[in-house]
Amino acid sequence: MLLTQAGQAHHDYEQSVLKGVYDQDWAGWYAEYVIQNGLSECLEQEVTVQQVSQFFTQSYEVYKGKKSGESWADYTAREMQQTQFV
Repeated sequence: MLLTQAGQAHHDYEQSVLKGVYDQDWAGWYAEYVIQNGLSECLEQEVTVQQVSQFFTQSYEVYKGKKSGESWADYTAREMQQTQFV
């Protein structure tokens, strides 16, 4: 899954490049990663880094409020499939 791969790559990025410091722009980093790795093809629609970054930020807030046992990656992937980016 693309978001799971992005999560691992981002973790590695935070550890190696940011030296363990929390990435305040994590949503932008994730957005660039998933777009570079085929998100538009998976969604069958063109998306921009800005659109996806904003979606990730909003999705994360909703996800936290739900307090479900589902992983953020699974929740967000499902929500993305149902979203039209314009």
